[in-house]
Amino acid sequence: MYNILIVEDDAAARFATRKVLAREGFKITVAENGIDGFELIKKNNFEIIITDWLMPLMDGIELIGKIRSEIKKQPIIFLLTAVNSAEAREKALFAGADEYLTKPISSKILIDRIEQSVKKGASSIKKQIIKKAAITRSKNFFSVGIAASTGGPSTLVSFFSTLGILKNAAILIVLHGPKWMLESFVFSLQEVTEMPVHQGSTGMVIKPGHIYLAPGNMHMVLKNDSTILELLDTPPENFVKPSADPLFRSIASSFGNKSIGIVFTGMGKDGAYGTGYINAVGGKVIVQDPRTAILSSMPKAVIEINMADEIVPLNNMSQTLKKYLK
Repeated sequence: MYNILIVEDDAAARFATRKVLAREGFKITVAENGIDGFELIKKNNFEIIITDWLMPLMDGIELIGKIRSEIKKQPIIFLLTAVNSAEAREKALFAGADEYLTKPISSKILIDRIEQSVKKGASSIKKQIIKKAAITRSKNFFSVGIAASTGGPSTLVSFFSTLGILKNAAILIVLHGPKWMLESFVFSLQEVTEMPVHQGSTGMVIKPGHIYLAPGNMHMVLKNDSTILELLDTPPENFVKPSADPLFRSIASSFGNKSIGIVFTGMGKDGAYGTGYINAVGGKVIVQDPRTAILSSMPKAVIEINMADEIVPLNNMSQTLKKYLK
């Protein structure tokens, strides 16, 4: 079973969480604060970290930041806290947490979240043979599909801060996360770009110079080769919903060689097979250099199936996109 580190200063909460997870067969290690926890992380291989937020010496947010910036083999990180506000949740996910859980939490929900995250992170990628046939569409602008997961909020804010206004492209984003986080991220993104940011909805017509973010727990696609968005309540793909693969497939079908796919930081393989459809119709695929990603597995998955036209550090991504839009 997986190695889990619990970082929790409250002895009763630490004991209760350890008991629940040990009963499921996980190997459990505990730490009483962020400093002790980080020392253990440097010396051991933990697949999962469950940390409290408010702790002495080093709190959970600081611990997450240090893990994401200093640890080579990245674990899945859950922030488990009594703090429950939109601002707190957003801060945790910007720091690089995979999940934000609030106390008290039932043992069933905790186990379910762990199992779901493990499945997503363990999913493998297989090379596919893609038949290329450049398809020209009559659209008078480009469609840019973006996929991001763990570390995505801060990465997307950095990217859009330098992008400026794209007058000849509509941008459609799948960011993995719960409904509340994606709703608040619309406002966070709007603070750093002059392009209007919308949460996607069925029937919305996409326009160049606008940004559309998939809502929580729904796939967002372009309907029937059109410029009209449709939300689909279909099963998860790659263990996530929304998923980038349905979006990328629909962009390729609707925009042909005026399709561009971008895959940023994240855990798992979502978006990789979708880039194959964009590649097949003559579109372009840009991938964040895994060495600059908070979590490298999503961009690596695209590279492993040879679908990346460009592998670019984060600080060069906006310049590379503009090159393809000229």
